[in-house]
Amino acid sequence: MMMKWATFVLGVLLVGVMAFGGTMSLCNYHSPQTNLTNLKLSMSYRYFDDPAVAGVEENSGKIALDYSQLFDSPDYGFTLAGSGSINFDDFAIAAGLGQGSGTFRYYLSEDMPVFGFGGANASYSLGQAKPGVNVSIGVGYGRFNDVTPLAKAVNIQKDLLALGAISDPLSEDTLMAIATEIGKKVEYATIKDLVAAIEPLIEQEAGVTLDARALITVEDDVLATGDSASCGWAVQAGLGYELIDAAGGAQDVLVTISGDASLAPAPGSQMMLHTTFYGPFDIASENTLSVNASYDYALKENVDLIINYQLQRVQPLGGTVTDSQAVTASVSFNIGGAAISLQAGFSKGIGASDWSRGLTISAGMDLI
Repeated sequence: MMMKWATFVLGVLLVGVMAFGGTMSLCNYHSPQTNLTNLKLSMSYRYFDDPAVAGVEENSGKIALDYSQLFDSPDYGFTLAGSGSINFDDFAIAAGLGQGSGTFRYYLSEDMPVFGFGGANASYSLGQAKPGVNVSIGVGYGRFNDVTPLAKAVNIQKDLLALGAISDPLSEDTLMAIATEIGKKVEYATIKDLVAAIEPLIEQEAGVTLDARALITVEDDVLATGDSASCGWAVQAGLGYELIDAAGGAQDVLVTISGDASLAPAPGSQMMLHTTFYGPFDIASENTLSVNASYDYALKENVDLIINYQLQRVQPLGGTVTDSQAVTASVSFNIGGAAISLQAGFSKGIGASDWSRGLTISAGMDLI
């Protein structure tokens, strides 16, 4: 059942990335250069010992790390991604899954995002004979954009509406004009110069004069950190070589297919997907599938929901299919001075008949 739900979620993510458009969205903005880096660490641990019962009832935990870097320019780009999770039981490693990939893209045309690429992939799940490592070259199609400037423009509109500085939402053209100026931030000597360039765009559209409080709000939104967002997708195919076979077999020449997708449905939200499928020329009989997906969503100010999903499926030649999966979801928020954190994790290692499940809830409050 969990596998079916995971497949459904990944399918919705892919369709959303490919179909998003038409109406005004963050993905309508196109930046001359994209350079985004993200690193997340999550941990959970639970210990429980009932003196009336022999032994320790619960002594387990999980550590998960997720890293991504995306660079894209008119001439070339690259993507780096890595994720790993380790489950502990009685201070011993009970399950583990790690994935890493890197792709360098060189664009062959100024009019179409066609590129040649070179890349490497590595993956390992506890219980495998060896890690799987391969390199590949080929061609692909697609491009990515840093849409952070438009996300900041939308946040400026939202905050000015909340202040009552403007009475109606800004037009799409004005939002895009504001984003364009924010995207040229490095060309301005100071942030105040940038705000001075944005001010007449808003005042002319809304028919108002922004006061000092409104201008400070604009400046704060421009300077805000942690709101980076990207949109785009790329698919690629080529030939590769197996440096290390995950099943412990012979090294083969490989057929490789991979895809990356990124979608920012709204300011403060980000979906990311990386998937790789490779095998020898008889790919139907022997193959490896790796999937890494994440979803970050700002529920409100200082409240974030983060979901990560990993899958590794290995089909050895003439052998039994094995798969490892891990899902982690966490959310932390503040309600009336109480800090509350919730983390749920599911994992299924090689040979496991069912999913392991974990849930951690914590809360704290200053009473005086």
